[in-house]
Amino acid sequence: GYEKYAFFVFMAFVIIIITAVSNGANLTDGIDGLATGTSAIIGITLGLLAYVSGNTVIADYLNIMYIPNSGELMIFAGAFVGACVGFLWYNSYPAQVFMGDTGSLAIGGIIAVFAIMIRKELLIPVLCGVFLVENISVMLQVGYFKYTKKRFGEGKRIFLMAPLHHHYQKKGFHEAKIVTRFWIIGILLAIITIITLKVR
Repeated sequence: GYEKYAFFVFMAFVIIIITAVSNGANLTDGIDGLATGTSAIIGITLGLLAYVSGNTVIADYLNIMYIPNSGELMIFAGAFVGACVGFLWYNSYPAQVFMGDTGSLAIGGIIAVFAIMIRKELLIPVLCGVFLVENISVMLQVGYFKYTKKRFGEGKRIFLMAPLHHHYQKKGFHEAKIVTRFWIIGILLAIITIITLKVR
């Protein structure tokens, strides 16, 4: 039966998720404090999801999968958020330190693996919506540029610059305003993610 292929399908799914979230975090890390603050918001939400998944009473009430001892992951989530906030103190505008690819790719990987461990990987497109939009903006920009260059001999752009946060920079928005608004969007997406626990 199909059961023997389930593992390989799941592994492919896991690889795609980790790659997408890592790349999204990396692309988002283009303005002071943007990736760090967004990741802290996601980390808090994942910690909360881990706690409710590991509590029999709450998991039964919300009708979600009970995962024994997943509440212990709150300790890791707390350490992750603490590290992000501590780093944000020096990474906020104007930044004194930068995480680089090593930090942003690792952060994306941590978020993806954490979500998979607590069986909430299907919520990633909502919770990591900022990362998703940044990813899509780059794919659209590159794809459209290559298509128009091949078709018309001259590459055209959808955005002034990709990823999306640079588009708003080119439009004259201050870095701090862009970051704050992206954080607000991240908080709203986190709230929507938590609400889905009861809506489903």
